[in-house]
Amino acid sequence: MAKIEFNKEMRTQWIVFVGVFFMCFSAMGLGSNAFGIFTVPITEALNMPRTTYNMFETVSKIVGMVTAAMFSTIYRKIGPKGSVLIAGGGYVAQYLLFAIADSLPLLLVGGFFAGIGYTFAAQMTVFAVIPPWFKKNAGTMTSILSACNTFGSSVWTYFLIKWLATQGYKQALIYSAIIMAVMCTISAFLVKASPDDPLYGSRVSGGKDGKGKAAKADAPVTNRELLRMPVMWMLIAIYFIVAAIGHPFTANIPAFANAKGLPAETGAAAYALCYALMGPAKIVIGIIKDRFGGAKVAVPLVFSFFIAACLGVMLPVSDKLYVFMTGIGHGVGGTMSQLLIAFVVLDTFGKYYHPGQLGLCLVMFNIGRAIGMPAIHLEYDMTGQYTFTMALLIALALIVVALTFMALRSGRLWQQKRDAELAAAETQQAAD
Repeated sequence: MAKIEFNKEMRTQWIVFVGVFFMCFSAMGLGSNAFGIFTVPITEALNMPRTTYNMFETVSKIVGMVTAAMFSTIYRKIGPKGSVLIAGGGYVAQYLLFAIADSLPLLLVGGFFAGIGYTFAAQMTVFAVIPPWFKKNAGTMTSILSACNTFGSSVWTYFLIKWLATQGYKQALIYSAIIMAVMCTISAFLVKASPDDPLYGSRVSGGKDGKGKAAKADAPVTNRELLRMPVMWMLIAIYFIVAAIGHPFTANIPAFANAKGLPAETGAAAYALCYALMGPAKIVIGIIKDRFGGAKVAVPLVFSFFIAACLGVMLPVSDKLYVFMTGIGHGVGGTMSQLLIAFVVLDTFGKYYHPGQLGLCLVMFNIGRAIGMPAIHLEYDMTGQYTFTMALLIALALIVVALTFMALRSGRLWQQKRDAELAAAETQQAAD
């Protein structure tokens, strides 16, 4: 009987995983990552400057910050199924609004829905649903799903190029919205909360009293309590720094090559190599996290590659060496902003992890990205090079590594304190 129950649980785990995979492949792969292909046709059709057009991104980031802070509250009410539907629904609404938009206001409304969709699709739903189901392999499973985002964008871009050429951008947007609606609806049918889900598990049948395993004394700490904890501010600082250095570096690999006087083909080759490696690198980092020491091993490894990428920009190197150092270096190093730092949060809070902790960090992540993108070009605008900028990025990378070890140690001490408090509470309850 025990074996049958084990197999049933395993089957449920994989059904849930497939459900989340559908969400990532469609909402992130198509809804988010592939959306950039529409910039040129939309701005040309509306005769709109790209600066004006990109105002929807500003709206999206603001909404994303607010939604991330509220995620745990929302998730408690709607669970995994509702979370998946919001992830897909946000992008479906954006795509349909962009298909009918003839002026900026509708684009801004689309940005509002995109901000909601991104928050639910990018990390929050994945790290809310998967870790309770895959406790021993959470790193590996979430890394596969993160790699799926990259893979999905490659697949969908192929189809979008065809649709844009034959049907036009409006029809391509509508086709995309239909695909996302269908795939995320299927996803909602497949996903379910684990009885050990710290936010929604108490609603899952799991005992004689009709309550799940999560309905116990160790209820998740509130956002207000989290913000009183020094370790939470360490994690927020880590997220801010990583956002400020990770995404801006990825986006500007060709620009760095140009500043060094290297051919455009060199920058393009390094950029392509970076993205080709990032998906497989995520999976490898996830396996390392699960099998070889957790975030305390994965973080120094990833940032070593990132520092190598910075040195490729900073030092006088040949074309081939630039491609090798920067492409491979950031192919691995770039996993920090999409995956690695979430592992730090997981390991810091351990069995007391819940998505609200990640949500607070993502608020600062959006701010870091907004600051990092323009800031990375300040030195170039003044001197025509990125030497000091790369030195600063290396210093910030080392600070992140140091903060990671501090956060992991503080988190371990906090978990021990929490264990003692709960044990004392249970003893007192038994005595009463």
